[in-house]
Amino acid sequence: MQVFKRNINKKRNLHVAWLLAFVMLIGVVSCKKTIVQDKVYDNVIYDLGDKAVYSNSAEKTRQKTPTQFISILYADLKQTGISNNELNDLSVVNSAFGDKGLLNQVLISHYMNNTGVVLPTNAAMRADLDKFIDETFIRFYQRKPSSYEKYFFKNKIANDAAITPELVYSAFALSDEYWFY
Repeated sequence: MQVFKRNINKKRNLHVAWLLAFVMLIGVVSCKKTIVQDKVYDNVIYDLGDKAVYSNSAEKTRQKTPTQFISILYADLKQTGISNNELNDLSVVNSAFGDKGLLNQVLISHYMNNTGVVLPTNAAMRADLDKFIDETFIRFYQRKPSSYEKYFFKNKIANDAAITPELVYSAFALSDEYWFY
């Protein structure tokens, strides 16, 4: 009987040892560190910081609030942030004024006639139309122009000497697409 109990204890110890070895093996195999690599694509940087560049206007689905419009317009034209006092004053005027389209035209005209607007010269615009058109689209629409848009603006500016950077910037700021992001 003694021998029989010894054999059972040996078998039990052997089973426990195998079970312990199996659990340790599973622990070693399952404790692998998973390495996850995130690819980060830098946005294109244009003067004020990172801006998402859209591939076309259809990606813009949210409309700017009047306060956002004023703030972004100021930043796009002057390449600097608007002061809180000026933004508050213009927001109050905007909420009190009925015709928003007319108010936007007056606001753009006001900014264009004040100092501090960062505009290329007429000669610089005409010297490199492709660069001017690309930079204007990215500055106002945060996207590159399609080949048709580039062709249209290039012909329009090249064939009309009365078109100035001020007129182009005003047209972009008054467009419907400028209201969306």
